[in-house]
This record gives sequence, structure tokens and C-alpha cells, in this order.
Amino acid sequence: MNTLIDEKSLPPLVAKARRAIQEAAQAAVEEHWRAGRPVYIWRDEQVMALFGDGTCVPAAEVKKHEG
Repeated sequence: MNTLIDEKSLPPLVAKARRAIQEAAQAAVEEHWRAGRPVYIWRDEQVMALFGDGTCVPAAEVKKHEG
């Protein structure tokens, strides 16, 4: 769900909270990738492991991918 929202239309506190959540999520993704760990996402009706190099594999295949 990547709905674009005009932050100018949001109350100031909501806009600030939204930015803080986005920044925290980005920091968590960067930390996982620096550590060589995938980020797990929902795609194509299944849990997928997204690696820093851009590869995306079903979570059940992570051990094979890291192998």
C-alpha cells in the first residue's frame, strides 16, 4: 500500500509521526543489509526475503540462498 499522501493536508503531529516511522523503517532496513541479513516482506501472496543486492526469494528458500 504505497498511497501518496500530501503531508500538507495532514495535521502537523500526524505528518511528524509519519516521517518518523518512515525514517525508522529505512534505518532498520539499512541496518539489516549492513549486517548481511535480509528484510522480510510480503509479495505475491507469500513472505519473501529481500537481500541488499536486490534479490528476492521466498522465505522458505533463505537457507539455500545464503548457503
